[in-house]
Formats: sequence, C-alpha cells, structure tokens
Amino acid sequence: MKKIIYLGMILFGIFSFSQTKQDKVKELISLSGAFPLSKKVEKELIDRYKKKYTNVPESEWKSIEKKINIDELVNKAIEIYGSKFSDKEIDGLLTFYKSDLGKKVIQNSPIILSEIQNEMSNWGSTVTETINADLVKLVYLKSPPPSKSEGPPPPMVTKK
Repeated sequence: MKKIIYLGMILFGIFSFSQTKQDKVKELISLSGAFPLSKKVEKELIDRYKKKYTNVPESEWKSIEKKINIDELVNKAIEIYGSKFSDKEIDGLLTFYKSDLGKKVIQNSPIILSEIQNEMSNWGSTVTETINADLVKLVYLKSPPPSKSEGPPPPMVTKK
C-alpha cells in the first residue's frame, strides 16, 4: 500500500510540474524565433511613433503606452499554434528546436528567407521580361511602349 501511495505522490509531482500546452507553445514560439515576445517590441513600436509624431508631448505617450501590450499578440499566437499542433507535435517541435539542427535552422532562417525573397523578385523580373519580349515578337506589344501621342484616340463625345 505504501508503494502505491509513493507512486501516486511521484506521479502527482511529475504532472503538477509539467508545462501546460500554452506554456509549451509560448516556449516554442520563443525558441523558433517566429516573432519576438519581449516588452522591447512594445517600446520599439512606440519609439517609431514618437519619431514620426514629434509634436506629441511625452506625457501623452505615457497614457498611450499603457494601452499597448504585447501579451495580447502573444496570446493570439499561442491560440493559433495550439489549434494547429497537438501536444505531442509541440513536444516534438520543442525537442527539434532545442537540438543542434534546430538551432541551426533558427539561426539561418532569416538569411534563407531574405535570399529566397531576393530570388523571387529576380525571378518575377525575368518572367516579366520574358513574357513582354515574347508578346513584342508576337506583335501584341510594341517595343518601346507607345507614347501618349501614339496611344488610342480619345473617345468621341457626341453633342446633344
């Protein structure tokens, strides 16, 4: 009987110290670098507005700052992640992001995304040039584009 009580106490202790799904998701967001969770973000946001609206006195900003709370965004993000991933999947993601490979993914993600955006822009420009060149060859477009004087005539206006 004592063994059962001890086992129960151990299990109760384990479960009472385990993280909630919400806590796990918050840790996941923080580890993954999905977006910053710190109060620093609030300050940086307000500072940008202060630079833009220099005519607003500091005393007014104090009351505005009290209304800005990053925790609202964090809670929404936690809800979104929580709705997309099960507890088991969140545990797996936490394990991954804590691993050496996960840390490497986190470290390189901003650089990778930036490079991909540049390549998408370059690709889009190339596609535009290709399509325009082909349409010029097929005589659907004029190269160079018509000037305003070469454009279609203004619509005729009937007099009453």
